[in-house]
Amino acid sequence: MQVIIGIFIGLLLIGLGPLLLLVSIRWLAVDDVSHRLEELTGTHSDQRSRRVQNLYTNRLGLTGTLLERTLKPFFRRLARFLGRFTPAQVLQNLDHQLVLAGQPMGLGAREFYGIRFIFVFLGLFLAFVLLRMGRSTLNMAGAGMVLFVCVLLPTVWLRRLIRDRQKEIIRGLPDALDMLSVCATAGLGFDQSMQRVSEYWQTTMGTEFGRVIAEMEMGISRKEALRNLAERTEVTELSSFVSLIVQAEQLGMSISHTINSMAEQMRIERRFRAQEEARKLPNKILFPLVFFIFPSMIAVILGPSLPAIVDLFAYLGR
Repeated sequence: MQVIIGIFIGLLLIGLGPLLLLVSIRWLAVDDVSHRLEELTGTHSDQRSRRVQNLYTNRLGLTGTLLERTLKPFFRRLARFLGRFTPAQVLQNLDHQLVLAGQPMGLGAREFYGIRFIFVFLGLFLAFVLLRMGRSTLNMAGAGMVLFVCVLLPTVWLRRLIRDRQKEIIRGLPDALDMLSVCATAGLGFDQSMQRVSEYWQTTMGTEFGRVIAEMEMGISRKEALRNLAERTEVTELSSFVSLIVQAEQLGMSISHTINSMAEQMRIERRFRAQEEARKLPNKILFPLVFFIFPSMIAVILGPSLPAIVDLFAYLGR
């Protein structure tokens, strides 16, 4: 066991050596510190004040911790390099899933696929360490479990983000439609109503409305921008709303009346979903009730009387 720990520490030190060397070379190549010192120690007062002003103007480039400015870009480059070996169709599907998840941490398809490779290598390494500790059944089962978790963890995490984001959109859609209806009834157009919602609501639905407005300002038609909204969310209720707005625009119907009717329908569906979740509660609580609550209750109730029962059976056995 001590030999394995020593080998692991040695490999860790061997890996940290080149990493620290690369970081040091990068720091020497990027002479931002010397530039800032020259700007702060300029000879002329006018040049000094101007350089100091430029220094504080570019202060956003200095934000972030040491890990964010060194290790994080390194792992991003490593993940992007490993993602180059991914087929184009797989990258396209993965890019669509990242869009559905809201681009977590600004990851691209190649970077996320590279992260999956890194987790696979990590699972193989941990499984190898467990198998080197012994060939028992417990170690083999643990190695298989660790490898299985490391392989599936990035995919499960991404699917969880997609599901949570879609649930947040479904919860916020009725309120957003209510505000759209109020703005349209007050005399604002549909575009101005969406812009008002995106300005005052810092939610996922408000962000999506703001993206629709941004696409329309870039020259994309309202119909195409709304369809892009439905494609990058894949929420059935939002797709129905987009289809209804596009149809109302084509037929010349009142958009405010259409939004009001859609908002009322969304509130009814939200109440039905809440009732459905309430009816599922007894089945969900059954597992912790049987495996956690009942054993503790039995221990509290029968625990004090257990010695007397044991003595009774011992006396009857005589």
